[in-house]
Amino acid sequence: MSKTAVIDIDNTLWEFSDALYREMKKINDACSTPDQWDIFNIWERYCSLEDFIAMINTIHHNQDRDEYQPYPEARNFLSSLKDHGFHIIIASHRTLETTDPTERWLTRHGLPYDQLHLSHDKTVLFPDVDVVVDDLPRTLEKAVENGALATGLLFPWNRAHVENGFKLFQNLDGVLDYILMSS
Repeated sequence: MSKTAVIDIDNTLWEFSDALYREMKKINDACSTPDQWDIFNIWERYCSLEDFIAMINTIHHNQDRDEYQPYPEARNFLSSLKDHGFHIIIASHRTLETTDPTERWLTRHGLPYDQLHLSHDKTVLFPDVDVVVDDLPRTLEKAVENGALATGLLFPWNRAHVENGFKLFQNLDGVLDYILMSS
């Protein structure tokens, strides 16, 4: 029987926060660097919701640009999950209009997956999954509530939540080891 893993893209398969920082600096030069982003909604300190959404959409619509590279271990991470029998759903908070650049980016970098889910509510997938890998604390908490193994990468904005039923790691190799040992 196949196991299902829901894997986020931004700040999971690539360093989205760096791209967001570059966009935020265009709007507000006082923006702090990502290593100082101690809360998830850091953007509220520097720009409007409309500006934030526009920045996110700009990045996602241009996902397949050369400068947006996956983490070095991303391909091995996904390939290893596939090799261990996982059905991989790549899930991201993105508009459907970003499907093409997202698929091109995944294909271009040889990032294997079985299904792509782009919506503003990836938690609709959680009742039927075994593993969720994400950086957003409330997403990981929802995964735990649904009985999934929840894990992801450690960042300043999720550090305060490490005792909330999920494990966070420095890199995808640590996430992979945890998933394989726990499955």
